[in-house]
Amino acid sequence: MKSTNQNYNSLTPETMEPSTQVTTTNTKSSNFLAFIKGIFAFCAVTLSLFHVFFSSTSSELITEQVNYKKIVKERDSINAYTINLFKKNQITKDEYLAFADTHFQLYKEKLKNKSKLKKELAMDFSFRGRQSFHFWIFVFGLVTALFFFSCKSLYDDILKGSTYKFHFVSLTGILISGFWFIHLIFLTQNDFAQNKYISVIIIGAIIFSAFVYSLVKHHTYKDDIIYKQLSFIKRVKKIYYDDIAFRAMYAEKSGKAYESEKSLNDCIDEFQEDLKQVTSNI
Repeated sequence: MKSTNQNYNSLTPETMEPSTQVTTTNTKSSNFLAFIKGIFAFCAVTLSLFHVFFSSTSSELITEQVNYKKIVKERDSINAYTINLFKKNQITKDEYLAFADTHFQLYKEKLKNKSKLKKELAMDFSFRGRQSFHFWIFVFGLVTALFFFSCKSLYDDILKGSTYKFHFVSLTGILISGFWFIHLIFLTQNDFAQNKYISVIIIGAIIFSAFVYSLVKHHTYKDDIIYKQLSFIKRVKKIYYDDIAFRAMYAEKSGKAYESEKSLNDCIDEFQEDLKQVTSNI
């Protein structure tokens, strides 16, 4: 036993067997993938909060809105002043009508130009048919969170071996999120107000849901197989290997077989049965 312990203690990365090195590499790779998945899950759940980092409107649009209000206020003020002059008989009716007509046309043109400029600025600041990226990322984040939790719920249901009726709520969440993904990416706010292309979106959402369901189902079964294999390796290490190693060491030291209620053949049969169950669905 002393020499065995010395051999274990003398192991270094340089003296490790290739299989051990591969296992270590795979473990690091699995940890890295788990880290990436964690980051992705965090971003998916909190994406709607990222809207605070973006402005809801542009400074140019704010300035033009203020200028527009100033022009309206100036027009109304001049209108009130001329009406007051007319009431006091300081100008004639014809003078008032001629001034009002010229004044109306002048400010009508000014306000028309300002409205056109505001519309152009709003269009330039819009994103994917919505008024701003600030608004778009907020709604898109909410839909992404719904999609993430629906997929996670579906994954857990399949992993537990639930029947299809338990998948209905999760599939509904995926269908709704798919509907809004299509709407947010391909359509505009005007389409939302008019309910355009509703049948096309629903068909697309159904196809999207079917694809996601098959993808989640595939990865769920794959993960389940991996978990079962890892669990089996753990049992081999803590149960079967220890038992057989103890029997071998006892026989080597005492020169006779270890007597117990469970024979060596029983241990081998138990191991074979466990291995058969693990590999039956692979």
